Amino acid sequence: MFPRSRGKERPITASVRVLLVDDRAITRTGIRAILDQDGTTEVVGEASDAAGAEREVLRLSPGVVLADAQSPGLDVVGMVAALAARYGDAMPAVLLTATGTDPTAREALRAGAKGVVLSSATPGQLVSAVHMVSAGYAVYAEAGSRHGAGAGGPWPVTGFRAGTDADRARAGLLTRREHEVLQLLARGLSNAEMSAELVVSESTVKTHVQNLLDKLHLRNRVHAVIYAHRTGLAPALCACSGPRRTGGV
Repeated sequence: MFPRSRGKERPITASVRVLLVDDRAITRTGIRAILDQDGTTEVVGEASDAAGAEREVLRLSPGVVLADAQSPGLDVVGMVAALAARYGDAMPAVLLTATGTDPTAREALRAGAKGVVLSSATPGQLVSAVHMVSAGYAVYAEAGSRHGAGAGGPWPVTGFRAGTDADRARAGLLTRREHEVLQLLARGLSNAEMSAELVVSESTVKTHVQNLLDKLHLRNRVHAVIYAHRTGLAPALCACSGPRRTGGV
C-alpha cells in the first residue's frame, strides 16, 4: 500500500483549476477532454516537463497538478520535490496517474504528492480523485487490489468524522433509486456511466442527482460522495484515505 500523503485540508469547491503535466501531447489532449467535459474542473494550462510545470504553477496558481508518473521525459519526483520546497503547505495538490504499483509514484508520494490513481480509472473516478486531492485528501490505489480502480470502486475516503443522527435521518428521505444513484456517485461514476448502469436516460440521472442533493442539503456531487462515506452508505469497495476531519463538510 502506498504511504499516506499529509497536508492541510482545503475547501471543497465546485470547480477545480488543473494543470496537466505529461511529455506526450496526445495524452494531455485526452485528459483535457475528460476534465473539460465534466464541467466541475477547469484545465488552466499544460506543461511537458518539470521545469515547465514549475513555471506554469507560478504563473497560473492551479489547485491540482495532474501528472503521469510514467511519462518518459518527466522527472516526476524532482518536480514534486521542487514544488514542495518552494511552496510548502501552500503547494498545489499533485495527483499522479500510474499503471500498477509504480516505484516512481511511491517516491513522488514521499516527496509530497497527494495521491495516485490508476491509468485504468474511469473518467468519473479520475474527476472524483481530482476533487478529493484538491480538498486535501490522499487518494491512492494499487493494481491487483480489490480497492483499485479496475474493481469499479473509487478510493476510500477514510478519516471523515462519523455522520450525525441528523445526517443519517436525511438519508431516509431518499427513494430507492436515489439511494442507488448516491452509491454510484460514491463509486465515482459519471452521469453517462450511471445512465448505462441503471438503464435510464442521462437526463433522468441528472434529475435524481439534483433531487438527492436537495433532500440531503448538499451543495454538489463531491459533497454527496463525502456524505455517503460519512454515513456508511458508500459501497465498501474503496481504497483511499484522507486527513482526519474534525468539522462538518
